[in-house]
Amino acid sequence: MLMCILTLRGRLRFSSHGTSFIISSSPPHVSLFATFVYQQSLHLNLTMKSFSTSFLSGAAIFTAVSALATPQSSIEKRVDGLPSGGVVSNGVAFGFLPSDGSQVTSPAYTMAQINSKLGGKASTYGFYAQISSSKFTGSQLLQRLDDVVASGAVFQPAVMPTIPFSQVTSSVASQVASVLEQFTAKGVEVWLRFGHEMNYYVTDGTYHGTAAEFITAWKNIHAAVSTNPKIKMYWSPNVDTSSAPVAPYWPGASYVDVVGVDCYPTSSPLPSSAFASCYSNFYKTYSAAYDIPFAIGETGYAGSSGNAAWVSQLVNQDMCEYPNYIAASWFEYDKEANFLIVEGSSSILSSAQQLLLHNTKTGCGSAASTTIGSTPTTFATKTTSATTTKAPSQTGVCTWGCNGWDCSASSPCNADYTCMSGYCH
Repeated sequence: MLMCILTLRGRLRFSSHGTSFIISSSPPHVSLFATFVYQQSLHLNLTMKSFSTSFLSGAAIFTAVSALATPQSSIEKRVDGLPSGGVVSNGVAFGFLPSDGSQVTSPAYTMAQINSKLGGKASTYGFYAQISSSKFTGSQLLQRLDDVVASGAVFQPAVMPTIPFSQVTSSVASQVASVLEQFTAKGVEVWLRFGHEMNYYVTDGTYHGTAAEFITAWKNIHAAVSTNPKIKMYWSPNVDTSSAPVAPYWPGASYVDVVGVDCYPTSSPLPSSAFASCYSNFYKTYSAAYDIPFAIGETGYAGSSGNAAWVSQLVNQDMCEYPNYIAASWFEYDKEANFLIVEGSSSILSSAQQLLLHNTKTGCGSAASTTIGSTPTTFATKTTSATTTKAPSQTGVCTWGCNGWDCSASSPCNADYTCMSGYCH
């Protein structure tokens, strides 16, 4: 029997880089919501200060009680800014965490280099920084400012509190917000992965404090960035295990704009169930239950034997099963293992290009399949009416998710895209 062995990616980053430790783990425990026969969505109109509920499927109302307890912003308000010209494969906006070149085998890469070699524009741009004292200058992030701005990608800074959680005060949080404002002032959309992989890093000594103290730190950061509409709070733990449980670190849906979980499968050969093993339970518990967008903050597969297969699983899921899945970011590093798919061998690059730039699948309802080496001809169309959770545009112009997220007659795509089967193409 093939088993997907998940890995906990511990990265001890006290400079502008991280040092990773790959540790085997068993698959995540069963979701808090074992079966979802009912799904609800609650859309908060921030302008009119009114809300309405939309019931998408039948009974078992008890599964939604906790989600109804806290009013939720709509997905439109929670996630916007994905670049209209960025790489999107089967409805998934795809991007990278470029190697910083520090104490790793791979040199530093700019996103401009990666985009040039790939032949497409990354939709997301991840990078790392640490809060190591009561003064946060953000120098690690600001050294990438020009490249981030030029890329047009959503910036996903992983800001790691290596000081105790209890020392992430409102003053420290304000400094983090001020650094990120230097990006948003230049038009950059920011999804802040504050304290990412917190459930693991408290076990290896990188982070210090209790789950309650983490939540307080999270809320301090949330309060500091809440007045900036271009900054979203991105909750991104490591895989859920008995020794590193996720649930105690959940700050509550009203404090989270995007959810994701970091997972690096290592099974060889890679089983077809790897994606579900990594993400399914987490998706049901934290994305589907609260109708919060799901994005993979970082992932990768080491070695040439399975990385194309893993990319394929990332961008070839049944998007009707994962309707909130909007983005994925690849760890483009050669560090303790070779995760490179763009800056690696030419054969791996070719496979990545086919999967990311020439995927014949086009989102929920797509009937097409992807074969490495094939080129797309026409987009498959859905025979049934598409549904959308996206609120109608007030201006008639797309302002978010304009080339991959759901669309409708009342919420059109950008001018250079067409709404097909509920997705912009």
